[in-house]
Amino acid sequence: MRSTLGRIGFGIGAACAFGVGCNPARVPLWPDQATVYHVGTRWQRGVAPSGRQRFEAKGSGYVFRACALAPATLAGEVRLEGALGSQTWRLAPGGADDLEWTVPSAGTYSVIASPGVVLGEPRLVRPRRTAPLIVLALADTFRADHLNETLTPRLVREFRDGERFTDAESNAPWTLPSVASIFTSRPTIELTSMDGGLVAIPVGVPSWAEALRDRGFSGGAFVANFTVTVPNDFGKGFDAFVVPVRYGPEGAPLAEQVIGQARSWVHAHRGEPGFLYLHFMDQHEPYHDHEGGMPPMAPIVPLASRAREASPEETRQRLDAYAATVRYLDRQLGPFFAELPRQAVVAFTSDHGEAFGEHGGCWGHGMNLYREALHVPLLLRGPGVHSGVERKPVQLLDLVPTLLDLAGCPPPPGMVGRSLRHGGSPEPEVAVTFGAGPLRWRWREGARVVLVHTLPQPGLSPESEVKMQEVRPLPAGAFLFDLTRDPGEEQPGDLGAPAALAAAEVFAAGVGKLVPGLQVMAAGERGPTVVAFQTPSPLRVAKVFSVTGTRITVTGERVEVRWESAFPFALAAFAGGASLRPARPEGATWEWVDGSQPIRVRAPGSFLWWDARAAALQRGYEETLARLRSLGYVQ
Repeated sequence: MRSTLGRIGFGIGAACAFGVGCNPARVPLWPDQATVYHVGTRWQRGVAPSGRQRFEAKGSGYVFRACALAPATLAGEVRLEGALGSQTWRLAPGGADDLEWTVPSAGTYSVIASPGVVLGEPRLVRPRRTAPLIVLALADTFRADHLNETLTPRLVREFRDGERFTDAESNAPWTLPSVASIFTSRPTIELTSMDGGLVAIPVGVPSWAEALRDRGFSGGAFVANFTVTVPNDFGKGFDAFVVPVRYGPEGAPLAEQVIGQARSWVHAHRGEPGFLYLHFMDQHEPYHDHEGGMPPMAPIVPLASRAREASPEETRQRLDAYAATVRYLDRQLGPFFAELPRQAVVAFTSDHGEAFGEHGGCWGHGMNLYREALHVPLLLRGPGVHSGVERKPVQLLDLVPTLLDLAGCPPPPGMVGRSLRHGGSPEPEVAVTFGAGPLRWRWREGARVVLVHTLPQPGLSPESEVKMQEVRPLPAGAFLFDLTRDPGEEQPGDLGAPAALAAAEVFAAGVGKLVPGLQVMAAGERGPTVVAFQTPSPLRVAKVFSVTGTRITVTGERVEVRWESAFPFALAAFAGGASLRPARPEGATWEWVDGSQPIRVRAPGSFLWWDARAAALQRGYEETLARLRSLGYVQ
């Protein structure tokens, strides 16, 4: 593959002093010059030595390490020399090599690199056999019911002394929002832009990788999903972020390529505190034939959009092909996990599941929030991990806080999850998607599930315009499931007023943050509901969330919101202006709520509040989108 060398940012510095007094396990060299270099599909945090770069070692027992990257069209050379010895490495055009040299004694050393050569992550280390290692392996689109002794015997064996969570759920049914929520331990809706999109981690929102790097860990990521990458800030905190350059026949790197790169990284960082993220795509359409005999398959898009139904034979073929990819991943991952140091903390999970025709013909992922789309495997092992099977519900919001806890690293500000070692998160288990067009929202409390499919609303403002992505939409409405008697969510029950009000409270606390500004909610009222108020400041409707039709009328300073029914709840969010408290016109029945406190819905009624808490997140997301557009990443 052709490699091009680019650079984002630069810095100039002189020498780096490494003092033996603090005796750290890893110290970056020339950190004031550190920048991010892009070589083809490899992003590396490092420096481009200018002339003769120097560092000082005040003692023996140190090892110089770096990853050298040569420009695409030129051969390169790196020479490291001191009073008692020297070492030279030569690189082919576009090549990369892991450099390692044991520093013979205390003294000053020089690094000389030919023009264009980049030194990724140059450092001095004191390798230790017990250095901590955190490994998060995520298999994209892996259903929890495919983790078993038959399909994944090696994975089961490798985690036999660890903990298996049999009821783990993702907080979103497609990759970008799910991984963003995992990396930041924030609810998906808090990371989402006003229009319902989520393609990046917003500026200013810290990631688990940044927390670990700040504690002296090296970070590597090897990712087969091209949408999880550096420009949209999934790579922040990692020293190396790589999409393997050898692709499978369908375009995504196979597990063997991802693991091959990971093996090299583990060897190059042996004895150092480190963390590793692996993202596999083998269970994602289109499937690769690893075992032979897989028949040609029609595109999944018509099935996912519910434009047509699958035949029984087509369903069987896809299930067989999917199971074969699971067996393949097990054959690759089992030996890799077995090779890792005993002190490594290892987690295996997925970002979401996959539908195979359940619930009236749901296929793929991203469109629905049923169990098959959210139930994911979660395995954990390593020092400090409990041994056994945990059957209580857990959510992936708590995975990163658990890994940070096991690494002895405090979570950065803003993470709301809680370590599973201490019972998991007190936050409600909420999943959302805009994949089908309008918001679909799911709240789980124990065995009770409330599922809401909102109705596409008219284009009351540019941000509110939605397009249904399904030819045959799933029915709008609110549905209640009891997983104890109905684990497949096939028999929706009556929601009832108590469940509706409880769900309305959770909905207001989360979805209300999507659009900073005036929030208008009606909850628990059957039949037409009208909320009217006066406001001296202009407002624009940015989002409406309702299972029934909505009509908004603005006449001068008077605003009227009319819902055909507000059961179980309906919300209109008005963006704009400075904080305001609308006046109550005669005959109005709504209640003003202090938006700085959690919204309490104890009885049916209508509620208004001003929510400015999400404004900083929305600004961060807008900054991120502007940067991505400038890079050509999004249109």
